[in-house]
Amino acid sequence: MKKDRIDMLGRIVSTHGALVALFALPVIMAGPLAAADLGGDCCADLEERVAELEATVARKGNRKVSLSISGQVNTGVLYFDDGRESNAYITDNDNTSTRFRFLGSAKINSELKAGFLIEVEAEVASSNLVTQLSDDPNSALSIRHSAWWLESSRLGRITVGQTSPATDDIILSDAAGAGPAAFSDQLIANSIFYRRNDGVLTDLSTNVVSGGSFDTARRNLVRYDSPLFHGAKLVASWGEDDFWDVALWYSGTLSNFKIVGGIGYLQDTDGFAAGLEQSELKGSLSILHEPSGLFGSFAYVHRDFAAPALDDLDYYYVNAGYVAKKLMPFGKTVFYGEYAEGEGVSTANPTAIAGTLDVGAVTDAELTVWGFGMVQHIAAAEMEIYALYKNLDLDATTGGGAVNTQDIDIVFTGARIKF
Repeated sequence: MKKDRIDMLGRIVSTHGALVALFALPVIMAGPLAAADLGGDCCADLEERVAELEATVARKGNRKVSLSISGQVNTGVLYFDDGRESNAYITDNDNTSTRFRFLGSAKINSELKAGFLIEVEAEVASSNLVTQLSDDPNSALSIRHSAWWLESSRLGRITVGQTSPATDDIILSDAAGAGPAAFSDQLIANSIFYRRNDGVLTDLSTNVVSGGSFDTARRNLVRYDSPLFHGAKLVASWGEDDFWDVALWYSGTLSNFKIVGGIGYLQDTDGFAAGLEQSELKGSLSILHEPSGLFGSFAYVHRDFAAPALDDLDYYYVNAGYVAKKLMPFGKTVFYGEYAEGEGVSTANPTAIAGTLDVGAVTDAELTVWGFGMVQHIAAAEMEIYALYKNLDLDATTGGGAVNTQDIDIVFTGARIKF
């Protein structure tokens, strides 16, 4: 018994350092004779002090709730050429950003579990915010998730708080592992300004079509996830003032084909992002033929605005490629090509920026993107090294007529490492 207490003090000393050692040393040095002289209260007093010290020790969760810490770092070098100016920045890849998360869970009984997710994004210079006029637009922490959940093995999971709606990431299906580079949402250099053919820098960017993103943003909501049924699940969410969406997700294997996909619908009467009430139908499908390594992915977004002045927005994305399993000894190598086209307007009045020409209200726009790239997986380090090229072509029309702009060429190379 006495040996167990001494071992416990040793563990506390290793945690608290010299301060605890100064307290614990006289007790340990006293030995059996000193303990006998103190009378019957010595053990109770020692255990009380040990309990006080244990209460100050940082733990991985507590005795009830387990806690895991994970995340990723994803940065690289972004090079752009707008037809007149070229430059290179060190940026965070906003396709799948640098972040860390705390995930906790506890088992209530044989059927019920409870838990929480807190996830924080840490970007210094986001790839979707840098421009010719700013190479370091943001340096802050932001909350991605802050929510708790209650899950039944029979009935599904309820989540409450800041988190993903049912259709978040539903256009990002990826069966091949091309994800850090091949991305249906255009979040690399989508704020870079386009130049007119005469060299004048306009306030037009890819955001005129995308409104910042084609994906669904996280927000405060209540979300329901059904149990999995043959690889499929139904997800629905409702957010304050007033947002709701519903989606069907699937992930599974059919014969030699790995299939990942989903389709969903949302209504946003609060006018998030575009500043207008809108509804969307969106989804994606990605298929990998595992024996051959050939794969293809498709994504689609239809955005319908309540404002009659804006036409519907349609966006299509496709990529295809090859997974080489034994090209490198570190892990699989993914090669891909991609093409995307968007037509419509999400941001009719681009924000006028000092140093750019205000072209006025945009009545119509068409975005065309094509590119290619590769991703090298390094399994032993939970790492992916990638390189990509994109060509961005925007045709815009304003009240004054067509705005003829030059293409933007993008090269981005970086790495994502998970922990």
